[in-house]
Amino acid sequence: MKHILSFCAFVISLGLFAAHHEELENNTTMHENNFVYISTYTQPAGGNPETLKKSLLGSISTLEKNGYNSCGMLRHQFGGDRSFLTYCYFDDWDQFAKINDDGAPLPSTYRQLYGDHTDKLAAVVVRNLTKRTPYVLEAKYSFGSYLTTNESRTNAKILFDAYDKAFGGCNMTEHFWGPELTWNFYCGYDSYADWGKKVDALSTIHEAELADLKLDVKDHSDHLMIRVN
Repeated sequence: MKHILSFCAFVISLGLFAAHHEELENNTTMHENNFVYISTYTQPAGGNPETLKKSLLGSISTLEKNGYNSCGMLRHQFGGDRSFLTYCYFDDWDQFAKINDDGAPLPSTYRQLYGDHTDKLAAVVVRNLTKRTPYVLEAKYSFGSYLTTNESRTNAKILFDAYDKAFGGCNMTEHFWGPELTWNFYCGYDSYADWGKKVDALSTIHEAELADLKLDVKDHSDHLMIRVN
């Protein structure tokens, strides 16, 4: 039921965000990028991170050839698991179906190089981060189950606006399918000196505007990552 509710509300807002496009997109054709396919891969104990990195770079190159609009990869630095995160944008479910219905199965000789792995499909509801920064913050928020979907959305937007203002433009995604019923914020920074300035700005906003609000946050996590090219 929650997926149906999320879909109905997202369709209403779709036109508001269709005009925004990510800079440095690999495909020169302009896309709507209304959805994103996000995968995480943890580094197994004793494994070689460089081997996993090369394998995943090859995988996202294949995903782009298969029809996704634009893909990228981030690597853990602080917070969260020691993992890689990959992402690929797509416009709609027709495009997603064409990619995956035409996809070939993995060969029998395929060797798994990662430990744990998760996939999720999310709706891109705000896109104000318009360039590929060298570093990315991922902040996840979930809210109390007693809230309606729209109440959770409202609270997520209050928090997101603080990040968006402090970092000078962030993206927000909303859970669609997969694990974690979360709203995820993605904010870029150019260096850790830049990060420090943006954290100070966010802290100021938090103390002035958020510290006394009851936003019913159930879970929250942060993950600082570096872009892999």
